[in-house]
Amino acid sequence: MISFFRKIRQKLLSQNRVTRYLAYAIGEIVLVVIGILIALQINIQKEAADQKNETKQLLIGIQGDLKLEAERIEFLLTYYGEITDGVQKILLTYQGKEQHSNENLGKYFLNSFEFRKFSKFNTSYQALYVSGLLQEITDKKLAEDIITYYTKQYLEWSLEIYQQKAGAFNFNHTTQFYPLDKLQGRSEYKSIPNFRLDLEKEFTTDFKEFIKEPEVLNFLVDLLHQSDLVFSNLKSYQESNQILSEQIQNYIEQ
Repeated sequence: MISFFRKIRQKLLSQNRVTRYLAYAIGEIVLVVIGILIALQINIQKEAADQKNETKQLLIGIQGDLKLEAERIEFLLTYYGEITDGVQKILLTYQGKEQHSNENLGKYFLNSFEFRKFSKFNTSYQALYVSGLLQEITDKKLAEDIITYYTKQYLEWSLEIYQQKAGAFNFNHTTQFYPLDKLQGRSEYKSIPNFRLDLEKEFTTDFKEFIKEPEVLNFLVDLLHQSDLVFSNLKSYQESNQILSEQIQNYIEQ
């Protein structure tokens, strides 16, 4: 093809037809420019298609992460719901409104010191953010909602505060608590293997008297408020998780 155009130029020059030669040369340049522009456009379209596909795959990855988070949230709702319910039963027993066995009161009390954390599964989000593809999402509200979801930390903070409050209780200030009761092994409250210690099958501590101590009562009321906050935040997170997952699904199906 190149030799063909070269022969035409040489023929025009040999015939001393300069004007036609210049017109032909300009036309050839225009054709080359058009070819380059077409190639660039095809390349741009290919890159745009590749970006769109990569963005879609990362959004699908975020959906998978949201599903894992939803399962974790469901577990934590049950977990902290049982803790909250147990603390309420202790306080109702103290008020004389309910009656629970010493074994159950001990179980409710010791369970309140257990805590579970929550961390977002954000691998796909980080990849989307770092790659700059987050800006390629045409639904700007979806992009903003994704950022908002992964930057909010109110659930994590409330769980950390719960952990701090639970860890701040000083058993040394409560004279009626029998220390080895903390080491009793059972399904709800597991600690180190107790076969090395000669532990009683039942709690030695009289929890009905133990919970009357002001420090214990203050601790339980404070922890109840915090566990309620954790439970409320978990419900809010669960709702926002579901909404975001549906938004992403609608965007992918467009």
